[in-house]
Amino acid sequence: MTKHRRAFNASLVAAGMGLMGSTALKSQTFPAKPIKIIVPFPVGGTTDLVARMVAQRMSQSMGQAVTVENKAGAGGAIGADTVAKAAPDGYTMLMHNLTFPMTSVAQTLAGRSPFNVDTDLIGVSISVFVPFMWTAHPSVPARDLRELAQLLRSQKLEYNYGSTGPGSAMHVQGEAFKKEAQVAMGAEPVGSSAAAQDEIFKRQMNQFRPIIREMNIES
Repeated sequence: MTKHRRAFNASLVAAGMGLMGSTALKSQTFPAKPIKIIVPFPVGGTTDLVARMVAQRMSQSMGQAVTVENKAGAGGAIGADTVAKAAPDGYTMLMHNLTFPMTSVAQTLAGRSPFNVDTDLIGVSISVFVPFMWTAHPSVPARDLRELAQLLRSQKLEYNYGSTGPGSAMHVQGEAFKKEAQVAMGAEPVGSSAAAQDEIFKRQMNQFRPIIREMNIES
């Protein structure tokens, strides 16, 4: 059986340069009003659960309300566009996962991205790393994602895929962001600098770009 295991990150990004010290932020104590975290996926998934735990911890530490709003659709692009077009003041953030760099690359290559992923969003922090594994039938002559993309493109195969995980069935109680809760859903809490978050996101986009081109899924 072909398999590959790696980790993907759930990360926070914010609109524009909102957390880099704009005039508005210098003139007042941040946060001076509620913060919103946009999750570009449905309620109940791993990314949604991480966002809600992060929101609760942020609210406790900052003394300001932090809410989560789900805006699912288009592989995360709808929610991301909402954040990209929000006021660049640090009060609207996006919790994304591995789907976001894939969608961003595909839309950019197709010339239909509603925002500029390089300039309209800036990293805040990596929240967690989540194990990820893909499998294929033993008869598939591919050893990695690159070979699989070439195989599908050359033979024009029809294929089905799906995913599953513990996140959708998990109910988190008690203090937010407990290590036990993270481990229960397979996530490893990490935290990082904004620069580290940006570096991982750019690396993921560079990794997916040739694969998406080969699979011809940008249009």
